[in-house]
Amino acid sequence: MMKPSTPPPPSLEDEALIRDYLLHHFIQSVLERDIQILKTLTLKMAGLYILNLQLIKKEDSDHAWIMQQQMRRRGIRIHSQSRTAAEGLQVQYLCRGYECTLLCEWHSLKEEIKDRLVSYLGTDFAAY
Repeated sequence: MMKPSTPPPPSLEDEALIRDYLLHHFIQSVLERDIQILKTLTLKMAGLYILNLQLIKKEDSDHAWIMQQQMRRRGIRIHSQSRTAAEGLQVQYLCRGYECTLLCEWHSLKEEIKDRLVSYLGTDFAAY
């Protein structure tokens, strides 16, 4: 007779995946806002800048799709998100049957967004 097995508890890798997925939504909104602003400006190269931001949005969306597939395979489902002005973003999620909470602080989210955008741009700001 086989023993019923319990699923492994949530790991740091699971939290990193959720955090990465949450960054996608912030990056998409930042890029969309910047595209809308560029459309209102009278720049000679605005079309080129907009195209570059749209390509970054597409790359980020492709990355988010891969993350969704990984979350599905790992049994992770996000239930709710709530923003707090002081602390950051609090996420309630289910991971292989375990109810969990993750708090993402604003300052660390902003740094991660900046790092991700820098990687999409292919720029190394450490050289400056």
